Amino acid sequence: MKRVRNIKNILISSFENEINLNNLSIYSEAHNREIHLYVKEVKDYVLCIAFASLNSYISMNRCIDSYFSSKGIKYNIINIFIVGDLSNVRDTYFQSELYEEAIFIDQKSGKIECFNVHSVGFLNILRNVIEKPYSRFMSKGKSNHLTMFIILISIIVYFIMGNINGDIVSIRDEVLLWAGGKMDPYIQSGEYMRIFISPFLHKNFLQLLVGIITLFFTGSIVEKNTSKIKYLILIILGIFFGNFSSYLLNFSKVFGVGLYVINYTLIGALFVLAFKYKSKVNKLFFVFIFLFIVLNLLNSIFLSNNIDNIGSLASFIFGLIFMRGIDLIKK
Repeated sequence: MKRVRNIKNILISSFENEINLNNLSIYSEAHNREIHLYVKEVKDYVLCIAFASLNSYISMNRCIDSYFSSKGIKYNIINIFIVGDLSNVRDTYFQSELYEEAIFIDQKSGKIECFNVHSVGFLNILRNVIEKPYSRFMSKGKSNHLTMFIILISIIVYFIMGNINGDIVSIRDEVLLWAGGKMDPYIQSGEYMRIFISPFLHKNFLQLLVGIITLFFTGSIVEKNTSKIKYLILIILGIFFGNFSSYLLNFSKVFGVGLYVINYTLIGALFVLAFKYKSKVNKLFFVFIFLFIVLNLLNSIFLSNNIDNIGSLASFIFGLIFMRGIDLIKK
C-alpha cells in the first residue's frame, strides 16, 4: 500500500509541478464523494487524467462523461490504474462498455502496460516519471564538479595559510586579515574583493572540516538538480548578498571567514528543491537538512568567533528566493 501511495504521489507531483495539469473536482453521487481529475486543454478537447480502480472505474467514467457532456465539452479520459499484478488486468478492463484509454502500472516493478492509448506524448512523459522516480532529485548521472572544485580550493588555501602561519591547526588573525578576511572597515575603504575572498579562508581546521562536509552534501544535490551556470550564479550572488547584507546591517570590526555564506545559500536552495520533489524525498532527508543547520549554528556560536550569523541568515534567504524564482520563471 505504501508503494502505491509513493507512485501516485510521484505522479501527482509531476502533474502539478512539471506538466502543469490543472486539478478538477467532480462530485459523484454514485461514490458519494468528489472525483479528482487532472485536466489540460489540448486543441479542441480536454485531456482528463483519472486515478481509477478496477471495481469502480465504470461508474467513475460515467460520472465524468455526464459532467463534460452536460457542458458540451469534448474530452478524452485516460484512466491510470496502479495494480499488484498486470497479468489479469486485460480481460477485466475490457468488460467496460466505455472503451477508454487506460494505463496500468505495476506497483512493485513500475512496469507500464497501456490499452488503446493515443496520447503518445503523455505516455512517454509518464514512462519517464515512473521508470526513474528518484533520479531527478538525486541525479546520480550528473556531476558535482563545481562543488568539488570549491572544496579543493578551500583545502589548498587553508594549507597555504597554515604554511604562512607556521601552524595548520589554527590560523592567526593577522594572517587571515592579510589574506583577505572580511572586515567591514576595509570594505568601506574600497577593498570589495574581501567579500568574495573571505569564504575560502578558515580560522581553524575544525571550521574547515564542518564547512566542506556541509558543502559536499548540500552542494552536490543542488548542483545535480540545476545547470552549472545557474549553480555558479547562485553561489556568487549568495556570497555577495550574504556578506554585503552583513556589511550594511551589522557593521563590525570583527573579521569573518568561512564557507558559511555559500553553505547557507545552498541550504536555502535545497529547501526549495526538497519541497518541490517532496514526494520523491524520504522524510529523513528533512531531518538531515535540519541537522546541518544545527551543526553550522553550533560551529558559529561555540567553535568560531569569525562566522557572521547575519550573513548566514541573509544567504539562506537569498538561496530560497533564487531557487524559488527559477521555478516561477519556468512556469
